[in-house]
Amino acid sequence: MSSMIEPALRVMEVERFATRDGPGIRTTVFLKGCPLHCPWCANPESQRPEPQLLWFEGRCTACGACVSACSRGARAITSGEKPLMDRALCAVCGACVHACGQNALRLCGEERTPSDLLAEVVRDKDYYEASGGGVTISGGEPFAQALGLGAFLDLCKSVGLSTAVETCGAFSAEAWDTCPTKPDLFLFDVKHADEARLRAVTGGDLPLIRQNLARAVASGAKVVARVPVIPGFNHDETSMRGIFQLVGSCGVGQVDLLPYHTLGKNKYAALGLQYAMGDGPMLHERDLLPWQQIARDMGFTASTGG
Repeated sequence: MSSMIEPALRVMEVERFATRDGPGIRTTVFLKGCPLHCPWCANPESQRPEPQLLWFEGRCTACGACVSACSRGARAITSGEKPLMDRALCAVCGACVHACGQNALRLCGEERTPSDLLAEVVRDKDYYEASGGGVTISGGEPFAQALGLGAFLDLCKSVGLSTAVETCGAFSAEAWDTCPTKPDLFLFDVKHADEARLRAVTGGDLPLIRQNLARAVASGAKVVARVPVIPGFNHDETSMRGIFQLVGSCGVGQVDLLPYHTLGKNKYAALGLQYAMGDGPMLHERDLLPWQQIARDMGFTASTGG
């Protein structure tokens, strides 16, 4: 396939030797762009589709190299202080990133072709085969880039790579049809079974998500429901039972419970955003054991931790 006619994918990150995004050793390709706005999202840089600049202020030494590199005046410095950043003036060109010697700036959102990505992920094929692993496409929402997603899945399958897609289920029927090649495994996030609650907190459309979950099951791929367990949102018996009933009604028999964590909190500040979840403590896998037992009592294969 020529790179001139390949659909581009906007990529957030490629993580090699991932062990939490499906079975075995995997490479996870994170795509940018998501229709939801979950306030606990561990990858806030994945939500918007366009490139973004992250500034990790704690790494900054106030050397001023970024100020000199910026032609738009988006960076300014006062003697003895760290640079100020005016995001309204920033063109996200990356000049300051290349000038920074402290790794305090990072440009997120690179356009790559499916062939280019395949050349990177196939290097670890021996590890995948030895461990029962493969390639996972995550996000963001992969079906938001359905054309490129389908092309990449085609290429992965052409060289014998096992594939998984992690999805929030918030995509159109057109996106589903635009990606005729489906993965071997769907890691399908299900966050709540209350339609109003889900929409108010995340912007999710529960009937659409339920419909896409049923589509994933009907495709013949293996489907695992992944449930992020979030304090104040669904960390209670009523919510958990509702989620298990929802996924069971769609024909899913396996659930994976994911404890709330704050490991991505520093990225909100790096993007100039507020972290809406506050300073509440993280959950641990032991906190999810009651929900795991309920799921098992309801007939599911249930695990915790990804």
